[in-house]
Amino acid sequence: MKINKAITLTAATLGLSFLSGASAYSETRTETGKTNTVFAASQKRDSKFETFTGTIAKKGDQFVLTDNSSKFSYSLDDQQTAEKFAGKKVRVKGILDAVNNTIRIETIEIAAA
Repeated sequence: MKINKAITLTAATLGLSFLSGASAYSETRTETGKTNTVFAASQKRDSKFETFTGTIAKKGDQFVLTDNSSKFSYSLDDQQTAEKFAGKKVRVKGILDAVNNTIRIETIEIAAA
């Protein structure tokens, strides 16, 4: 009976975490003393790091990454870091927010010529 309560509690916790968008986890201890850790499903599955290559350029009052081959530009969430690479060909690792066309920067490095 204790296991069923733990499973129900875990399912309820995951459900609330998913609905609220919070990233959470819960731990349940089984009757055998083992601990089960369950990570909430709220971590975005589509939030995968991608690598973008292009040139950092000033567009209006913001720095953007412009893909040299397609001439497509992405907004960058960290303007202070982007400014340090202005005019340089770079490789940006980050997560693309496709709704806002913005890259959430993880790292920026000079790209090989």
